[in-house]
Amino acid sequence: MNPGQADNAFRTTEIIAEHLVHAWNYCATLRTLQCYACSCPDVLDRNGHFFSTLMFALWDSLFLKLAHCSDRQKEATGFPKLFKQLRAYLPKSHHLRQHIDEQERSLIALEAREKVEKWRNQVVAHHTVKDEFDAFYKENVCSLDEIESLIRTFGGILQSFSRDLWNQVFCIEDLGCLARQGVDRLIQSMKKQDEQEVSGDAKFNSKLE
Repeated sequence: MNPGQADNAFRTTEIIAEHLVHAWNYCATLRTLQCYACSCPDVLDRNGHFFSTLMFALWDSLFLKLAHCSDRQKEATGFPKLFKQLRAYLPKSHHLRQHIDEQERSLIALEAREKVEKWRNQVVAHHTVKDEFDAFYKENVCSLDEIESLIRTFGGILQSFSRDLWNQVFCIEDLGCLARQGVDRLIQSMKKQDEQEVSGDAKFNSKLE
């Protein structure tokens, strides 16, 4: 690759890495909210509208970011664009050309990727699923375990090229702990507020008696 080609391909890998960082952050936030929904459902129920809005927005954003990574449209920046660039830039004798074919087949075969694309295309972006949503959901239900595995798989594909070509490793999961800490602080503050309100009500009732 000449310097211009290397810069183009590297910029594509950076954008894919950004998609994955955002996806991991959304996923980690959802995972933490799910844990609190089990451990202290009363807190989430008392703020139900806020949390339902937040979770719907996070799921939509998560599907969009991950779908970007496998989007085959000409103007999209994801793995298909990276593969196309590398095929055009690398000489036919380059050892990575076979690796491109292998990773492309691996990407296409991912069941979770296919589900994510369906959610993005039919629910988030174009709303083509209406009366048949229950059937769509049952067929394409996608757990956070599947999403996390998909993010790691995407990250592994990306790193396999960036390490070899530019000796560059992207930190894709670093924001996960920050997302969990933020949710922890939010829930703890809501718990504290609930305790103060209960204590205030008890004092008021005591005075009445």
